[in-house]
Amino acid sequence: MTHELLAAAQSMQEWLTQQRRTLHMMPELSLNEFKTSEHCAHELTKLGFKVSKPWGEGLIADIDGPNAKGRIALRADMDALPIQELNDIPYRSKHDGIAHMCGHDTHMAVLLGTGKLLAGMRDKLKRNVRLLFQPSEELPPGGAPGMIARGALEGVDEVYGLHNLPTLEVGQIATCSGPMTAAADIFEIKLTGRGGHASRPQDSIDPIPACCELVGMLQTLVSRRVAPFEQAVLSVTKVKAGTTHNIIPDDAELMGTVRTYAEPVRARIISEMGRMVKAVADAHELKGELNYIRGYDSIVNHESGANTVCKAASEIVGQANVDPAYERQTWGEDFAYYLQKKPGAFFLLGSGNKAKGIVNPVHSARFNVDETCLPIGVAVMAKLAL
Repeated sequence: MTHELLAAAQSMQEWLTQQRRTLHMMPELSLNEFKTSEHCAHELTKLGFKVSKPWGEGLIADIDGPNAKGRIALRADMDALPIQELNDIPYRSKHDGIAHMCGHDTHMAVLLGTGKLLAGMRDKLKRNVRLLFQPSEELPPGGAPGMIARGALEGVDEVYGLHNLPTLEVGQIATCSGPMTAAADIFEIKLTGRGGHASRPQDSIDPIPACCELVGMLQTLVSRRVAPFEQAVLSVTKVKAGTTHNIIPDDAELMGTVRTYAEPVRARIISEMGRMVKAVADAHELKGELNYIRGYDSIVNHESGANTVCKAASEIVGQANVDPAYERQTWGEDFAYYLQKKPGAFFLLGSGNKAKGIVNPVHSARFNVDETCLPIGVAVMAKLAL
């Protein structure tokens, strides 16, 4: 038997699809979500929400019930990615080099639909509702800190958010208690020596051998400095040095990412990385510089929030389609900062469909979603608020 909230949300399928495709065609990068914000504010105002713009292009949209007490916040992110979409679809991105290849258009459509559904049930609200349309999730440190600083969580008792996942089939919901996404950091290393002619290396201080040595050493930070029962990822993703075959360059640069779940592990890697850079630089008579940029913190779901999500989702899609102990994700998300202030949880909405060929991961140029996931997301979000 289909849950009444899901049936109500499914009756909005055409409207939800239109919202998602409209947003998909007008993607905007972080801190430039002007038309996106305007569109969402217009739709929310029509639905009877009190809308304000606290930070950047972000929106706070409140609706109160006549007998409601307290307030729950539900969040969607708004920004797109600097990617050229390769999908051959009628609603393809109209902005070259920018596209919703992470599915934030899906998140906004779900939250708009949640607002539409709840607005029609205003008299039944047990809690007042706040919808957060947040800018700049893709640009560290993210838009969440700015929204929070400007009052996004004032008067809020709990906060929830979702992310679509095309590697999870439509109809499935997943979450977990405790750490769910990684702290996503960036490191930049520069080794500076003295360039010269490649035929006379003795006259130079060559940074390239040291750079190669350091790449190998950095890999031991996880294998030899992190306990086996902990988890961490360190990837060197960029190596830059030199201009041609017969010149020893002045400097060499490395860039990469570190992903961790526990703050002590994160702190140890930062400390040990600094020590390694100094040791290699000193051994080769180079100047070593480390710029370690802390990105998003790890999303740590509250147990009570994760349980609430599982209970709500089980009513909508059935307990068999809800995974309460889904594997930790290695990507980062600034929803972490909301959960540092208020109880709640983050969960994953299945948006893939192998039978339809919708399997490409987020941040892929061919990413897409099965739009039948939209009413499922709406129903779960609405259930959380009721």
